[in-house]
Amino acid sequence: MKAKGLLFIVMALCLTSGVRAQFYDGPNDIYYYVVETEDGTPVSKSDKNVWVFNFDGRKACQLAIDGLKSAQTHLRENPDYYGAMVENKKYDMEYTSSSYGICYVLKDVWEFTTDAWGTRTVYQTNTYTFSRDRTSLTVEDKRNATGPTGNSKGLHKYVLRKVDKNYILNGFFGEGRQRK
Repeated sequence: MKAKGLLFIVMALCLTSGVRAQFYDGPNDIYYYVVETEDGTPVSKSDKNVWVFNFDGRKACQLAIDGLKSAQTHLRENPDYYGAMVENKKYDMEYTSSSYGICYVLKDVWEFTTDAWGTRTVYQTNTYTFSRDRTSLTVEDKRNATGPTGNSKGLHKYVLRKVDKNYILNGFFGEGRQRK
């Protein structure tokens, strides 16, 4: 009888660990990340972008990528600016299993036309790997472009860290006493 109970506990643990691997959040749970490095090079404080996310289990949504000034303006005018986007945005980032962290993938195809290159088709795959505690994020942006002048490939890697809304509102200068 004890063996059956132990077997049941082991099976329950195996099932729950696989199901809870992705992030489940409510519509008001907004996560802010700032770019620390791009392709291994540190990003200056004035050039850091704010990447905003919401998660719904097997799917996630990148609500926006804004510069610091733009994010501050939006949040000062409406503290729920990014939260209001949750109902209208497409949750197009798909969860995928990974041994490195919690991983979501976004695939996209788009076209653009220039006089020099003609019409080019771009196949883009972004892989977002979040640490299990969500404090860090690594993004790999892979692009393959095809067109009449040939093919090209590109890969960019970004490392981001999680911050809170007050950190953005204070211009990345902390939340303590500020000189006025």
